[in-house]
Amino acid sequence: MRYIAAELLFLCAFPLSAAEITRQPLENDTDLISVTGILNDGDEIAFRNLAAASSKALVFLNSEGGDLKAGIEIGRAIRLRGFATATPPGTLCASACALTWLAGSQRFLQPESNIGFHAAYRVVDGKASESGVANALVGAYLNQLGLSDTAIAYVTSAPPEGIAWLTAAKAQAVGITYDAIDEDGPPASEAGKTFPHDPMGAVTAFYSALAAADGETASALVIPEKRGKGPFNEASIHAFYGAMSQPFKLTGTALRGDDNVRVSYEYVTNDGRRCKGRADVQTTYVFGKTLVSRIKVLDGC
Repeated sequence: MRYIAAELLFLCAFPLSAAEITRQPLENDTDLISVTGILNDGDEIAFRNLAAASSKALVFLNSEGGDLKAGIEIGRAIRLRGFATATPPGTLCASACALTWLAGSQRFLQPESNIGFHAAYRVVDGKASESGVANALVGAYLNQLGLSDTAIAYVTSAPPEGIAWLTAAKAQAVGITYDAIDEDGPPASEAGKTFPHDPMGAVTAFYSALAAADGETASALVIPEKRGKGPFNEASIHAFYGAMSQPFKLTGTALRGDDNVRVSYEYVTNDGRRCKGRADVQTTYVFGKTLVSRIKVLDGC
């Protein structure tokens, strides 16, 4: 597995486009399939189309999370084709991505890798499903993967607020098996340099998700420990921003310091409440990504 480990660590050291699915050949008739960025509806189709040309592959996962259905369906395709999955040191594979990682016929992980589970949530026919409903879908998927009852209980009981990190001790306790990546390539410290520090890009993407009432994408752009909490709750985002007579519109952004962005916006709710507001948004560079960590509303809305 040394050539695979080297390739994984090499890829981590250079920027990759968000939500990008690519394939490249390795040795011994093995392909490396990279899934990078927030998972969106339809990514499962792109993955299946690309994976159809591979008879043997290692799927490299570096994703904040995103669409639950996409994560599950990519996982099903991985298991059907017998592909392995990996999350190298310094990268993040959370929420829907973590479910995809579980599908590997062989799973690879390092102590510095970050696999995190979060209570499932999705929108069905325009309505937000409660975490219990979504977790039923997750439970059925995990059962198809052949995970133990203990492992299924652990994953489906992940907190609705924050992230449950998969440690070596926890994996052993619940019966989730994996192998370590043999580090024979660029230094592991380089693995965290996946994307450039970009507060403006991260904040703009976050508010674009709010405008679309897309709680899954917005949550994926928040630091893991604050996902599902208060204004970062997926169901609350969908319910509030999906009930506008004049949709939410981002009207301005300005960088204030190294990590903070001031935004201005406007919207009108269905009950006629009009807002022209501003907020200071703090970002944090972690796991090789710029994520939203705090929002301070300045004008009461």
